[in-house]
Amino acid sequence: MNKTDASSYADMNIQSPEHASSSKDSLPPLSRNSLSHLCDSGRISPAAWSQALDFCGFRPDGRAWLTYWRQVFLLGGVLFFLAGIICFIAWNWDDMQPFARMTLVGVIVAGAGIGAVAVGPDSRPGQALLLACGVAMGPLLAVFGQTYQTGAELWELFRVWTVLLVALAIAGKQAGLWFAAWLSGNVFAALWLGRNLTSPFDAFSHFFAIPEWLVAIACAILLWEWAAQRAGQKDAQSWLRSRWLPRLLFLDLAARTACYLIAGIFESYNWTDAWQLWLPHQIVPYFAVAMAGFAWWWYRKKEPDLFMLATLLGAGTAVLLAVLAEAGLFFDLGVVTAFLFWGLFVTGLTAGLAKILLHLQKAMSTEEGKKASRIIQLPSFLGRARPGVSWQMLWENLQAYGEALRDDPIADAKEPYSPWYIKLLLALGGWLAAVLFMCFLGLLLFETLNISSHEELTIFIVSVPVLLLGRTMLAGNTLFSRHFGFALAIAGTSGIAIALFLSLNSVMLACFVLAAALAVISVFMRNVAYTFLSAIGIVGCVAQGISYFIYTSARGGFADSARLDIALLLPRVWWILLCLGLVYFCLQEKRWRGSMRGQTADAWFFGAYTGMLMIQIWSLGLSYGLGGLLDLPLWGSGGMGLGAAAGVTVLIFFLTRKQSLTARVAGMASVPLLFVLGWYLPGAALALLGLVMARQMGNVVMQGAVLVYFFAYMIFYYYNLAVPFSAKSTYLVVSGLVLLLLALVLRVWQTKSSIEEAGRA
Repeated sequence: MNKTDASSYADMNIQSPEHASSSKDSLPPLSRNSLSHLCDSGRISPAAWSQALDFCGFRPDGRAWLTYWRQVFLLGGVLFFLAGIICFIAWNWDDMQPFARMTLVGVIVAGAGIGAVAVGPDSRPGQALLLACGVAMGPLLAVFGQTYQTGAELWELFRVWTVLLVALAIAGKQAGLWFAAWLSGNVFAALWLGRNLTSPFDAFSHFFAIPEWLVAIACAILLWEWAAQRAGQKDAQSWLRSRWLPRLLFLDLAARTACYLIAGIFESYNWTDAWQLWLPHQIVPYFAVAMAGFAWWWYRKKEPDLFMLATLLGAGTAVLLAVLAEAGLFFDLGVVTAFLFWGLFVTGLTAGLAKILLHLQKAMSTEEGKKASRIIQLPSFLGRARPGVSWQMLWENLQAYGEALRDDPIADAKEPYSPWYIKLLLALGGWLAAVLFMCFLGLLLFETLNISSHEELTIFIVSVPVLLLGRTMLAGNTLFSRHFGFALAIAGTSGIAIALFLSLNSVMLACFVLAAALAVISVFMRNVAYTFLSAIGIVGCVAQGISYFIYTSARGGFADSARLDIALLLPRVWWILLCLGLVYFCLQEKRWRGSMRGQTADAWFFGAYTGMLMIQIWSLGLSYGLGGLLDLPLWGSGGMGLGAAAGVTVLIFFLTRKQSLTARVAGMASVPLLFVLGWYLPGAALALLGLVMARQMGNVVMQGAVLVYFFAYMIFYYYNLAVPFSAKSTYLVVSGLVLLLLALVLRVWQTKSSIEEAGRA
């Protein structure tokens, strides 16, 4: 419950408490994760952490839940409805008259455009309708060209589509339309370049190697940043201050340039024989240096952005490794020694990269803390429910209720707070080093020492000291020590896993033993990243072990026995218990906050849910044509949807206890539908569980990842669904209309609740 509303501080010039001003200079951006890190490091109490979540809106109340699900249903309804219309057109295409084809697609475009104008293009529904209008213009142009045989080539269609999207983006003032225009422009440029090829789609391989397009991406980023800076100075055009689009463009630019240079370094791409347009390919290295220098200056001084700097450093590190590998660094020492020294080198390079990034993060946070804060209204249903909350306002609120920021963290808080992209970049370096160390150990044992008997025992004996050394290094105080220890821990664990599968005759037993070993080792290692990977491994091992148990029960002639009944019941029990455990963590998170064990608990939670997503994707692939790659289907995934439905049911029960009677009745009335969904679409129920938990915890990254998984799952499901297009169209349209109807009901409910609250006030 909020003790003080955030909006009451919006027009106040609040100063930070004096006793902690020096500590706040280096605070990270205000987010739910940064608050959790402050609590886990001992700088704020669990009570202050809970109060801060309510004050900032990271923990949703009843109104925030209505807004959240209304936006999710609106987005899903629009996408499902459009997909159903596309399937309907595909089903009736041959039987429809040309005018009917044009009319049907034209109605979609006109209806979305008129609807956007009617509700207001600046509103969220208006933005969604305007984006749908722009996307639907592409099929309209294709229908027009195919129906009336205009003779236009495919690249001409994308050229006109790009121009129309740019016009809509200028009028609509939203980043989503600019992104759609950028994608369409990419396809147009590739098809135009390959217009003389046998197949226009062959142009995409050549399009990757065009220096002109690298320059085009750089110019697009430069124009966006210039416009965003002007908008920031005038406190206008807040949509230009959105960072996701320029970050995607810069990531694309850095990845293309790095891959281009690496291909040239290894001579897998011959610049002299390559397809050349206007600029010579030899200009790319000079362009890369100039781009890197300007980007470093801009994103370090003019528009500080740690994501851009991390991307730049990551791309530069990849190019540096390619240069040294081509130069034959350590190769003259022999293959075995080369792998060892390359593993050490990658570990040191990763530690140095971590040192630079953490220094940049601290320096940029300090610089931002000394500037006058300017609150930018960027509401998002994935993030805060209350936009405009700053650190100053939060400290004032906490101080008013007897809470304060402590200057010194607890003793065991070694790891500073870092954004997810920095953690991912450093984890990639650790995994690469682990692979190199595993290659070194394998070659040392079986090539240099020529061990040919008791291989599993040898691997186990060697892996245990490597694992112990990794644990010792992880406890060190230097970045190199921790990254070296992480790489050794992965290598040692992989060796133990290999030894288990080689020594045990039963694969089922090996899976269960490995799951238990990972649980014990992760407690012993006391490392967040290792715990996250262990949680994923445990979920996968248990699922695979259950699958082998079912397989052996059925194959051994126990088709009518109680053993098979127990085997078939086992996965449902496992997934229900796992989902209830995740729900318990979500509801009782405060119990783990206030010490570094909170980060370990987070690793178990996110690792377990990630493992469930991976198992579901794997089982879906096996169900639709990929089963031939393996001898055994993943039967252990059965019942995952029911477990997810049970978890959502428990969440509904506890989250609606303090809400109105109408909310409780509506929530519990949806329970039967949840179990039906979990039975027929387990992946959708799993996504629903993830969305509820992520929104309750205020985790933006998890919400975005689950939404991407959900839409990918539904696309794959309907694409492989063995029913006619007519049935697919009916299912999709009905689903879209139901979701849109639910969004409308929630909108009316929200409006009615606001009126009642205003009347009581």
